[in-house]
Amino acid sequence: MLNIYLKSKIHMATVTGKKLFYEGSIEIDEELMERAGISEGEMVLVVNVNNAERFVTYVIKGKRGSREINLNGAAARLAEEGDRLIIMAFTLSETPVKPKTIILNDKNKIVQEK
Repeated sequence: MLNIYLKSKIHMATVTGKKLFYEGSIEIDEELMERAGISEGEMVLVVNVNNAERFVTYVIKGKRGSREINLNGAAARLAEEGDRLIIMAFTLSETPVKPKTIILNDKNKIVQEK
């Protein structure tokens, strides 16, 4: 039987920008995506720590090293610049999966990897 397990998590990412009239998605610095094990186009669940909003969207690769986390389209209405996010990707597996987690500071620099 397949179960859904957390595969990857970017914890406490800071929203750096918003583009309301843009294709809906979340844009994440390519380096952060790689370190967390999240791929471009992958579906993610996003939780806004500041206001408890939750939404599902897909990932767009952002500029490597920019430390930018941008919300686009309708998702831009669910957070403000400076809000902290938890970004989670999941996988189907028959056995439990040990998730890859990166924890960020308020400048989106990695402070811990698990």
